[in-house]
Amino acid sequence: MSTRVPTRDKPTWVSYFQVTSYGWFIFGFGPCLQFLREDLFLSGTLTSLHSVAMALGAVLVGSTSSRVIPKIGRGKFLRLASYSLVIGLVLFTGGQALAVTLLGVAFIAAGGAAGVQGTGAYLNNHQGLAAPAAITELNALAAGVGLLAPVFIGLGYSLGFGWRPGILIAGIMAIGVELFRGKDLNRYGPPVGDIEQSHHHDLSGKLPRSFNWALVVLICTAGTEFSMLLFGSELLRVQGQLTKGASAIALACIVGGMFLGRLYGSRLATKMDPESLYRGVLIWSLVGFMIFWLAQNPTLMILALVFTGCGMSLHWPFGIARAVRASSGRPDRATARVSVGTGIASGAAPFALGALSDHVGVHNAYVIVPILLVIAITISIFKRVPALVSL
Repeated sequence: MSTRVPTRDKPTWVSYFQVTSYGWFIFGFGPCLQFLREDLFLSGTLTSLHSVAMALGAVLVGSTSSRVIPKIGRGKFLRLASYSLVIGLVLFTGGQALAVTLLGVAFIAAGGAAGVQGTGAYLNNHQGLAAPAAITELNALAAGVGLLAPVFIGLGYSLGFGWRPGILIAGIMAIGVELFRGKDLNRYGPPVGDIEQSHHHDLSGKLPRSFNWALVVLICTAGTEFSMLLFGSELLRVQGQLTKGASAIALACIVGGMFLGRLYGSRLATKMDPESLYRGVLIWSLVGFMIFWLAQNPTLMILALVFTGCGMSLHWPFGIARAVRASSGRPDRATARVSVGTGIASGAAPFALGALSDHVGVHNAYVIVPILLVIAITISIFKRVPALVSL
């Protein structure tokens, strides 16, 4: 069997399911925002503050995790991530004031970012050459399960149950992850000073310059992905003339595309050069988005969402794998820096889109997405990350 094929043992499955619980929230967050906007009578600008709260939670984790993980161990760090996600969901769904829902989103984002960061670093150590395929497989599962999130939320709203029960499923998943994980936390990375220290923790020295270019690409793709997930249903409603419930359900199409892309992308990752594949899917996403953005027919818009989702599907798994590769043996610091950068992007891009939409409309505000994708494509062409990166 190829060394690029992931080993699917219990810790790997725990990692997969932990990211899936956050994925359920991410893929259902956009539809929830349009319903929350109606519940709390918010403008587009105030609604988009939730993306800023998400960014703050992710940045807090990213800026402190490289110091916290060596002290408590990556295993305990991952468990705390699940707890933060559950607490945040309770605040977000139970809050009747903007300040409470914003705090809830910050907790959710902190837990989600910690989970993504910790599992990414763990799988890089645990899977070796199979890490890109494993991370792609992980994200395929997250997208496959997350495909149901907007459907559950949209159906719940249409049937009179409201949007909250559908998004709370993410919390139930997170609790299940920790029950499945059990008490043996050290296998995910013990504190510094414990056994296997050199295997689980970073090499000394600064991150190479090649990492910074890889990070910029991830920042651009994160801004793209969150802009699509948070405001895609709004464009479907305004430009495609769909109802709120229908536009929430239709957003599942982009998640479905992401699932298909990651399902087959994880297989391609075992056979193809990841750099060539990565550049290809960036271009693919730009083409798909332009069709979605310019179309007026709802059927064509939905088909374009599926096409775009297929391309977007590999942005994160291949992007985080190449960033870790560019770190030259410093996965925790690399993923921490990625959490900060992508956290800022995931808040700034949707906030800018939401604020612009109040003045120029959601269609014109979406010009942000092709700008980000062109930047990402350009850097990926001229700043490759080879299989071995010098310090």
